[in-house]
Amino acid sequence: MRLSRLLQLRCPVCGVGKLFHGYFDNPERCPNCGFYFMRESGYFLPHVAIGYGGTVLVALGSWPLLRYVFGIESATLTLSIMIAVAVVFGIWFVRYSKVIWLAIDLTLNPPSADDFESRGRK
Repeated sequence: MRLSRLLQLRCPVCGVGKLFHGYFDNPERCPNCGFYFMRESGYFLPHVAIGYGGTVLVALGSWPLLRYVFGIESATLTLSIMIAVAVVFGIWFVRYSKVIWLAIDLTLNPPSADDFESRGRK
C-alpha cells in the first residue's frame, strides 16, 4: 500500500478507484477492482477518534502560533480563532481520518479473497 494512493484518496489495493464520490459518503467498494472497503457494519467508526485527535492537536497547536508569531494576547480572540480552526479543519479532515483508519486496518489485516466478494453486502 502506497502513501501516495491514500493522499490522493484512491483505492489502497489497486490505486485507481476513487474512495469517495461525495464529501461525507462512506465508501462501500472500489469501482475498479471491487474491493469492499466496509468489511463489516460500523467499520469506519474508529475514524471518529482519529479525526477528533487530529482536530484537537491542530486547534491546540494554533495557540502558540497565534500567541508568539502573531502576538495576539486577547483570550477571546484566540479562543474564537481556535474554535474556527477546529471546525474548518475537522470538516476537511473527515475523509483523511477514514483513509488513515483504512490504512491502519489494511496494514494489520491485509486484503484477502473474501474482501472482494459481496457476502451479503450491498
